[in-house]
Amino acid sequence: MRVADIAGLPIQAGAALRGARLFHPNGVLATGTLTRVAADGVGLPMANCDVVARVSKGVGMPATVPDVVGLAIRMPPHPGDHAPWDVLLASAAGTNLVARTIPFPARALGSAVLSSLQPLHHDGGSWWLRARLGSQTPQAGIALDDFRKQLGDAGLVFDIEQAHGTGPFEPLARLTLSEPADEADYPNIGFDPTVNTTRDVDPEPNWLSGTRKLAYRYSRKGRAAEG
Repeated sequence: MRVADIAGLPIQAGAALRGARLFHPNGVLATGTLTRVAADGVGLPMANCDVVARVSKGVGMPATVPDVVGLAIRMPPHPGDHAPWDVLLASAAGTNLVARTIPFPARALGSAVLSSLQPLHHDGGSWWLRARLGSQTPQAGIALDDFRKQLGDAGLVFDIEQAHGTGPFEPLARLTLSEPADEADYPNIGFDPTVNTTRDVDPEPNWLSGTRKLAYRYSRKGRAAEG
């Protein structure tokens, strides 16, 4: 057995015991749209499309207890691609270069700043992503019922921004989640940004992507998920 396999066994065991994802086990699935607001060709190649997304709690803490908030977005394959493009964001300790890499519990969805946690290599440079609840969206709390209620009422709108290297964040796209989705319609959906990525976009650094890929793979094995 390889060292990587041995290292992955605790993740697989944890997912098996839970019967769910080891990380972000509890979430709300939704459908919606992504609308690009940045000029074409500037930064990451997000384009107007329909999406499936999941808003989740990282550890699965009950009700209103602070937890790491996750936002997973699945975009359809770009022309010529064979897989969808998954982007995962999580509430971070802050927005500076160090803090944006550290997952951190949030007290409410409205106050959370969601980060890609690692940069994405594209067009010869490194790009960071962050998302915040849109100003027009009521300030949802941290409980899953808050997420569901907001989706059922006015929906959830996130403003997505990008930053090139150490540069400032600038508007990239708007994510509008308008309909709760039945998880039975998306059996074993597994958001994985290390496998599902578009051409010319790669999470970096490679060693961190490899670690995350291992974690996702063994979490899927533990819960006997296909995707």
